[in-house]
Amino acid sequence: MKLFATTFLLVGAAAVVAYKCMPANESGLAVFELEIAKNKNKNARRLQSRPIRFYAMGDTPYSQVEKHNLPLQLAKLDRKADFIVHLGDMQDRTPQCKPAPYKELAETLKKSEVPMFIVPGDNCYYDCANRAQGFEYWKDSFHGFDTNWDTPFNVRYQPSRKENFAFTMHRVLFVGIHTLWSRKIKNQGEWNRIENDDINWTKNQLIGFAHSGKVDAVVILAHSYPRKELYNKYWTFLSNEAQDLGIPFLFMQGDAHRFRQDTPFEAKNILRTIVDRGGIADPTLITIDLSKDNPFIFERRELTGM
Repeated sequence: MKLFATTFLLVGAAAVVAYKCMPANESGLAVFELEIAKNKNKNARRLQSRPIRFYAMGDTPYSQVEKHNLPLQLAKLDRKADFIVHLGDMQDRTPQCKPAPYKELAETLKKSEVPMFIVPGDNCYYDCANRAQGFEYWKDSFHGFDTNWDTPFNVRYQPSRKENFAFTMHRVLFVGIHTLWSRKIKNQGEWNRIENDDINWTKNQLIGFAHSGKVDAVVILAHSYPRKELYNKYWTFLSNEAQDLGIPFLFMQGDAHRFRQDTPFEAKNILRTIVDRGGIADPTLITIDLSKDNPFIFERRELTGM
């Protein structure tokens, strides 16, 4: 398909695709690649049966135009991709949350021929006038959303928070967690429970698969960056775990709306990648090839026309 005008930037041994109109965050990528190169001998990667290919999107649909465009975006996905993940915020910020938009979006997303996962964002329920009711609407439509497809994934769900999920494939661990962006924490107890559940879920997956040597890379899927000011415990926990393991981590998020790559965690073997929101670009295609020095390869895709 036609791509945006691109510049190929060689950072170490990896080629990175970036729009000419957007900085490629070369310093962040360089820091990440130097860190994983430093740990290469410590963590020899096993043979991967084949690379993984998946799409990531988020922060859409915010308007009637985007609702119209979404099925066209889904129809253009490569059916051979392993899966797609929606990284939260399935509507623009609104206090007036009603069940219909959740149900309508679920029916649209079910038409994807590529299996889909979804994590919640703050616009999904946290900004609703009635947060609890908004979250019930979201859960009714999206809990266990991947079960709408017949997949080879042995997906695990956190019993106490079923929007958190995990699975492994081809020596990569994927972990979906619940993170929110907010200028103000509305209920500290509620916020702490979400953070603690995220820590416990991620920790259990890392103990079971990363520390035991069953995977050689980790991908965290979330709506927003757990910045230290709001998620100090999770930020510190993930940094410590990544430093201890030394393997490549990818933190995939939406929320900020524009593609960006950097290393804001203390552990510099965590590459944070923000995807373009669905109203300005089609889902980003990510390939994970463990035979590469930098196993994470990104392809940003032009917005599908009406």
